[in-house]
Amino acid sequence: MTNFPYKQVHLVGIKGVAMTALAQLLRDYDVQVTGSDLTNNFVTKSALDKLDLVIQTSFAEPLPGGTDCIIYTAAHQSINNMQVQAALAAGIPIFSHAEALGMFFDQKNGVAVCGVGGKSTTTAMITWILEKLEQHPSYAVGVGSILGLENTGKFSPEGTTFVAEADEYVTDPTEQNPKLRVARFSYLHPSITVCTNILHDHPDVYAEESDTLAVFNTFFAQMKNPSTLIINSQSLAAVSAPVEHILTYGTRPEDTFRLRENLTVKDKQATTTLEYQGTAYSLVLGVPGFFNMLNATAAIAACVSLGLSIEDSIAAIRTFASTQRRFENKGLVHGVQYYDDYAHHPAEITATIVAAKEWEPNKRIVFAFQPHTYSRTKKLFTEFVSALSLADEVLLLPIYASAREQSDTTISSDMLKTAIGKKRQLKTLEVLPDVSKLAEWCKTNLLAGDVCITLGAGDIYLVHELLQ
Repeated sequence: MTNFPYKQVHLVGIKGVAMTALAQLLRDYDVQVTGSDLTNNFVTKSALDKLDLVIQTSFAEPLPGGTDCIIYTAAHQSINNMQVQAALAAGIPIFSHAEALGMFFDQKNGVAVCGVGGKSTTTAMITWILEKLEQHPSYAVGVGSILGLENTGKFSPEGTTFVAEADEYVTDPTEQNPKLRVARFSYLHPSITVCTNILHDHPDVYAEESDTLAVFNTFFAQMKNPSTLIINSQSLAAVSAPVEHILTYGTRPEDTFRLRENLTVKDKQATTTLEYQGTAYSLVLGVPGFFNMLNATAAIAACVSLGLSIEDSIAAIRTFASTQRRFENKGLVHGVQYYDDYAHHPAEITATIVAAKEWEPNKRIVFAFQPHTYSRTKKLFTEFVSALSLADEVLLLPIYASAREQSDTTISSDMLKTAIGKKRQLKTLEVLPDVSKLAEWCKTNLLAGDVCITLGAGDIYLVHELLQ
């Protein structure tokens, strides 16, 4: 299918970041949009408010009259959702979010960004460069907002490029047969793929690391020719799929885009050296961490592969101001500097802790972490312990129970606390019962000049509304 033939679309689970980006894109495509979701506010509230849509607050409500297509997410029982089932009974076409995104993505020259950690930021960075260089990109970024850009999703008739996150998670986690599960990025056919890394994640659907490697390589194999894979060289050995062109980025002398590890931070600006084709360039970012330098390098490599100059790409990325929930500066409250980050995999937590110490040198930094999903916490338990042990002060919230999982009493944040305490004696190591108790702890124990960073993919970010 080369075009999207539907005119009135209902999005089941519209408040999710990916669905909100799709809603914006559909509006650009001159499609009427309605939606349904839970009553609570999500990080997408301001973006959805701007769209001024009719949003139902119960999945039990009848579908809006005139609906000719349903798009659903994995977050609310997938195809088993009441409204999706009602659409099936009425003969209304249904698509997963991943399928629908693919219909738009494949109309353009696709740039897909995959990997465990860095997807959203790298996608946003590529979009930023293309926007600043007036390339009129279409895009879909799974974040609440991109600071400095109007939207997180867009369809541009003038531009030739579509930039999107390529998610390895499955379209329907309720499917019990592993052989019938379909990875979300299966519906995308990019000509350029950026891979930030390949790590084992989502153990609820990929039991072993080999399962993760298999889905990534299947995705690489379905790229349009001529195909270009831009990959962090740390994960190069995991690539077995036939790809026409492979470009690497990282710190090795042989990498196509080589980053020097001479990162300096001054006045909230990070600087290092990027080498490409024998020339050294100064790479300056207004966001923290060497991991963001790697993300920026991947974004620059993608833009160079699209035919843009490396000099223009480096100049454009310098003004990138981050995205919501990615080391997001939440401001000063009673003299305490707060940040919020979506990090929920051990590798992401490690990168954020290291970056925070560079960004806020000689400060007391308290990290508050809410584990996300029982299966991930259990499968990667040792890695979580090692990552969190890098901090001097850690607060833990109970494991955030994903809607796609059942409770598991064999794993808990108290178990994490015990294991961290055995590995290293921290100045602070506590488990707090909920977000409101975390807010109370911060107001009681933090002083002017201190730093607090919330981490996790659950609802820990809500604490920032309770701190005043």
